[in-house]
Amino acid sequence: MQNSFIPELRDILASLNTVKNIIVFFEKFVKPKLNGLMILAKHELGFNFYEDETSFEKIKGCDNYPEDFYYEIFVLAKSTKNKQIRTECANIIKKQAPEALQLAFKSRKKITTIQDSQSFNKKLIAVLEYGVLSEDLDLCKLYTLVCKRLTLSLEYRSKEVIELLIETPRLLSQFNGVKELTISTSRQEEGFRNVVNNITQLSSLEKLELDIDYKYIPEELERLVNLKEFILAAPNLVWVPVGITKLKALKKLEFRGDFRYGDDDPNPNIVNFIWLTELTSLKHLRIGSFTVQDLSNVELPASLKKLELFRLENLTALPETLGHLPKLKTLRLSGIRELEHFPASVSEFKTLEVLEAIHLSKLKKVPAAFIFGPNIKRLLGLYTEFMPYGVTPVTKLKRIVFTNPELLSFVLDNALSFTNLKEIEINCDAPQRRSEHTLSAFKKLKNLKYKLAHHLEWVLEDIHECKKLEDVFIYGIYNGADAKITNADVANFPQSFSRIEYLQTLKVHSAKALVLNTDYLPIKTDSLTITGIKVIEPGIEDFEVTNLKVIDTPITALQKFYSVIRAKKIKLDDVNSAKNETLDFDNFKDPESIKDFIFNSNVKGLDKALKALCNLQTLTIDFNVDNAEQNNGLTAYTHHNLKNLTIKNFNGDTSVIKLLLEHTPHLEFLEIYDCVGLVDLPKVTLNKLKTLKLFYSDDIQSIENVTVPNIELFKVLSCDNFGYNAMVTASHWKTLKFLWLEHISKDLETYPETIADLNLDTFFIDGFLTKRQIPKWIGRMKSLRVLGIEQFYYCPLPEELAELTQLKIMSIRGCDFTEQVSDKFKNLNLEDLIYRYSKFNGNNMKSSKFYALAKNKILKEDFDNRYEKYDLYC
Repeated sequence: MQNSFIPELRDILASLNTVKNIIVFFEKFVKPKLNGLMILAKHELGFNFYEDETSFEKIKGCDNYPEDFYYEIFVLAKSTKNKQIRTECANIIKKQAPEALQLAFKSRKKITTIQDSQSFNKKLIAVLEYGVLSEDLDLCKLYTLVCKRLTLSLEYRSKEVIELLIETPRLLSQFNGVKELTISTSRQEEGFRNVVNNITQLSSLEKLELDIDYKYIPEELERLVNLKEFILAAPNLVWVPVGITKLKALKKLEFRGDFRYGDDDPNPNIVNFIWLTELTSLKHLRIGSFTVQDLSNVELPASLKKLELFRLENLTALPETLGHLPKLKTLRLSGIRELEHFPASVSEFKTLEVLEAIHLSKLKKVPAAFIFGPNIKRLLGLYTEFMPYGVTPVTKLKRIVFTNPELLSFVLDNALSFTNLKEIEINCDAPQRRSEHTLSAFKKLKNLKYKLAHHLEWVLEDIHECKKLEDVFIYGIYNGADAKITNADVANFPQSFSRIEYLQTLKVHSAKALVLNTDYLPIKTDSLTITGIKVIEPGIEDFEVTNLKVIDTPITALQKFYSVIRAKKIKLDDVNSAKNETLDFDNFKDPESIKDFIFNSNVKGLDKALKALCNLQTLTIDFNVDNAEQNNGLTAYTHHNLKNLTIKNFNGDTSVIKLLLEHTPHLEFLEIYDCVGLVDLPKVTLNKLKTLKLFYSDDIQSIENVTVPNIELFKVLSCDNFGYNAMVTASHWKTLKFLWLEHISKDLETYPETIADLNLDTFFIDGFLTKRQIPKWIGRMKSLRVLGIEQFYYCPLPEELAELTQLKIMSIRGCDFTEQVSDKFKNLNLEDLIYRYSKFNGNNMKSSKFYALAKNKILKEDFDNRYEKYDLYC
């Protein structure tokens, strides 16, 4: 409480020599703080008008009731549906409450307890109407109790809110106590100007954001004694009021001559910024979108730590004393197109850590002592081709982005001054001359990112001497203007990488002419990703990769490629499909090292694959859908280490799948994806299987032949003939924890009640394109933690589900409930209520139908990608 008004204490303590002065001080400085603390204290007490009975009992049990709780009693009287509480509270207000509350109580406006997209405006309108009747009413206190916030935004509020404020402008002054206020006048009527003039009455404000299209703003801004942050956008402002210079508590000022979103021309009126020096507490200053040409005579506050100047397109001179700011750490300059040089003082910077220069097109020379100063840690120059000059100090700079070859040459020439560089990005053409040093001079280099360019290879010479190098990203830049990759004809992959013993990651991306010979790759890489280059040519030298991913890039000789690569996980897209040839697994390089493999070769070679890849743990078999005979020719070698198996595009006989599963006895995960001809899953026992997934396989109707004594997760997605009998079978799997049934048989009319006997943690069902009902028996499933109900259009939400008081996560998506949700759902203790594309959000459904669930935390998001977030069995 003290920190925000101690500066004022210093100025006025000497004047507290009379009782009158002491009272003035208390009313102006102390009382607003105490009011704020009282509001917070009562929230800690647990007052919540949504829980009217509980809240009423709590305040009745407090000392000094009802005198200290007239506002809470007022709110309950205007909101509760409990007739007894309403009558008791109304009597207290009418007979005992202060006159301000009695006058306001004459309003017939109620406080809504329904939470929907319009509820906030409805509450605010009610609060304003009470204020219209009672000018002494503390609207901030009432607003905080009803809307539970100390921030007020009048940007794009409802027409009724704005009309009430225009009719009675003093209403805004009755919100003294709010901490943050946002106002936009760009869409308001002219009469709104009188509302804005009341801002100066809100002495409690700590943050004010004002988008104003008027020529003037209130003069007496000095009344905002607690203001710490002021964001002012004013394209038509004629002058800056004197009061702004007296905001002694101000820490951040953003002053712009245009609206943040729009095509406004820069403000031509404000050209005098000398007044900035009087803001002695300012730490962060942003100024932009003015036509000012010269700031050389401006003395900026010595307290500044961060300075940002943007869209000052006519500016030719920065403050002469800029480099003398003793605390400045961050300097960002953008869109100052006429600036040709920095003031001489910038060479004297001692504290600057971050310098960003963007769109400074005329800036050609800068002092090296400035941009590579003793504490610079980040330097960014975009669309700015400056050349350093003068003595280069030893810098602490850790990251640099080269956007012009001259800067790259300078840094290489002075490499001994850049001993701390850890990240380098080269986003420019190669320098025209060769420097004495290459990137190998930067011994601490960890991350290298560069755009392909002709004649850049010499910069990478001896890169293997950077022993701490971990990540390399090589790319061609996509130019949206002509839909081409820049330098698309660069064909040579740097040979110098072949001498690197180890990299954590190497990415090569979008280089349509690039030819990569594997002999040029590092000897060992944890993660290698190659996307969208011309071709990969297998060399003769062995190389080792933990995880390999190749996308949109052909490999010239797949068999030879496998004979030189040692890898644990290999993922090649369809460009490198081997479905029409047979790979010789006997000639794979260290096949025992492969843990994860996608098999899309001639299926007759599968037995050799399973034998050679003896430590394989995860296998995807992508069958050739155009060759059913090949699918039926499957033979298998027993593989005891395989735990995860995915079968894709199979269109043969069930007996073939049976043979395969019998030869992989230790499976824990099985996914059957987009397969044809599998009406019945084969008769097989999988003792260790925990996860079974059936995706996009319309023929599957029966699973009764499969014995899975330890199954935990069963998920069915888009299997159009998966029906009642199959679900009955699944309901007998007593070890199930997770059951997901999405887009199954449209002919299914009801779900088997035997599912309710399972001890499920997660249960998901949908009624897509059906008239199925949500089962009432779900309410008996006391083990459920997560329940998903989606796309049920013709049924109510059964009140039996309100018995699931242990439920933590509930998803209701795309539903259209025909009846009001039962009040019993107030008993749920959800951590997350998730909805999307659902009439449950209140925008297109009467809110009365779902208010019983409104007490739960609602997340407007999909229930996709939810496995990690909600700790689901996936």
